Amino acid sequence: MIFILHEIKLWFKDENSEPKSYDFLPNKINVISGDATTGKTSFWSIIDYCLLSGKMNIVNAISEKVDWFGIRFTINNKEISIVRKSPNKGLPASEVYYDFGEFPKAPKGNKEIAEIKSKLDEEFGITDALRFPYGKALGKTTFNLSYRHFLLFNSLTESIIGTSETFFDTTFYGKEEYDKALSHIFDLVIGVNDMENIKAKERIKELDAGIKKINTQDKRNQTINDNFERDIFKLIEKSKENKFIEYQHSVDSVNEAVEILQDVIVNTIKVADNFKLFSEIDELNKKKFEIKTQIDAIDKYRKEYSIYKKNLSKSADSLQPIEILNTKLSDQLVGSYETQKFIESLDSSLKEIKNNLSKKIKEPIMVSGEIKDLKIQLQNIEKRINQLNEIKQNSLSEGKKYVVLGEIKYAFEQIIGRKQIKPIDTVELNSLTDEKVRLEKVPQNTEQIKFSMKSLLNKSIQRNYNLYPLPNYQNGNLEFNDDEMRLKLRPDGEMFPLNNVGSKSNFMFMHLYFFLGLHEHMIALEQPHVPQFLFVDQPSIPYYGSEGNNDKIKLVNAFSLLNSFIDFIITEKQTSFQIFMVEHAPKEYWIDNGLTYFHTVDEFIGGNGLIPDNIYNN
Repeated sequence: MIFILHEIKLWFKDENSEPKSYDFLPNKINVISGDATTGKTSFWSIIDYCLLSGKMNIVNAISEKVDWFGIRFTINNKEISIVRKSPNKGLPASEVYYDFGEFPKAPKGNKEIAEIKSKLDEEFGITDALRFPYGKALGKTTFNLSYRHFLLFNSLTESIIGTSETFFDTTFYGKEEYDKALSHIFDLVIGVNDMENIKAKERIKELDAGIKKINTQDKRNQTINDNFERDIFKLIEKSKENKFIEYQHSVDSVNEAVEILQDVIVNTIKVADNFKLFSEIDELNKKKFEIKTQIDAIDKYRKEYSIYKKNLSKSADSLQPIEILNTKLSDQLVGSYETQKFIESLDSSLKEIKNNLSKKIKEPIMVSGEIKDLKIQLQNIEKRINQLNEIKQNSLSEGKKYVVLGEIKYAFEQIIGRKQIKPIDTVELNSLTDEKVRLEKVPQNTEQIKFSMKSLLNKSIQRNYNLYPLPNYQNGNLEFNDDEMRLKLRPDGEMFPLNNVGSKSNFMFMHLYFFLGLHEHMIALEQPHVPQFLFVDQPSIPYYGSEGNNDKIKLVNAFSLLNSFIDFIITEKQTSFQIFMVEHAPKEYWIDNGLTYFHTVDEFIGGNGLIPDNIYNN
């Protein structure tokens, strides 16, 4: 992506001071050289701040003197100016000016940061096609891609340029977020649309969840069916044991079993009516009691009547002497009044008894015939009761069967009620499975593409290495290890790469080989997300304090490598590239060695610095 930095401008808080601008040329290595502690390293922090960093990397000594920071650049043939208010108490400001064309004379916030970021996302090629690799219907990836992530590939900062293991300064931007994003955006910039891979993996997880849900329901349905069939056949066995079904009866399917059980329950219950039987026995027992009571009463009456007649006879016999006294011995009796009255009374009693004995008394209610009938009735009732008791005895065992039948009926109803099958959506299952099969090929295809892209990347890195190889490793081979995110050197004839290439100077060169090779590779791919721009912070760091001629040669080689890269991009690739380098070494290094693509923007020497002395010391 074509990107040209034109100008960095500072508006100072001192109202009497004029703004200061630093101008940059396209297709050049724009250098600001000078002494230490002059503010050179802060240039990238200013660029990053104006590109709406949420982190404060500008040192306080500078931000306290500056009111507004501004950058003017061209991206995709659009000239844009972004001016941002200086941080307040160490916090990034929200006041931002954004517009096309030149800087404003007096900066003033005119747009929200979120709006500007959205516009820059578009300029950096972060479109819906990238955010939604499989369409908006499936949603975007969980990785929230931003244009700011790509700045990792534009900055070779002082913190990492001479390190052995770190090739991307994620700490400068926000370590946790950028470390997490690095592998994804690296794949993206080398030509592997990792967003497709990310979304494919995320979508596969969603598909797996959907497929699992359907399969779980299917297994649940199968379990329900298995349990249903098992329980139904248990009831069939129970029905056979209780002779509701012939034991020899063969049941071939669960549907047949259900029909048989329904038939057993409905038809057997119809004959299970024992209430009338028990009611009749109760009525007969009551009647039996009544007849026996009547027979007992008649027997008692007849017994008492017989005793009564016997007693009358005995009384008559005992009164017989009175009759003799009256007829034969009356003249011999004492003729007193009391005696006469006593004899008359006894005679009267005797006559009354004889009179009663002479009467033919009928037994009440025709006792003889009645008792005979009652006894016949009693016999019939007892016979019926015996018959019913025999039926009742048999009925008790039948009753147990009906209890079992009730259990079967209840269990059957419960089993039928539990069988709640939720049909699975086979169309949905097939659709999810087909989509998963298709998406599972994406990582495989991605790995193939990644292998090819890494080979091309290594080839570009190797081309730069071959121009100025490391001492003692002239025929070495460079390979970028994307697991460790670092460049490694494999000596000629060796199977494995070195973990340590030696000096800090060698590691500085390793960083230059990598970043130049990476940009060469991205340009070849016409990669739309990373600006064709590189900030390099002091390649001379390994040689600080050294006066050795050998170190000077190495530093000139480093500068020559940068110079040859610009030439290669312009002449061979026929496109543009811009390098912004801050450097401790003086300009004679590139002027005396004929490095024609170097352009000295400013020299921070003799008290000159990012902030002019008269402002800095005020």
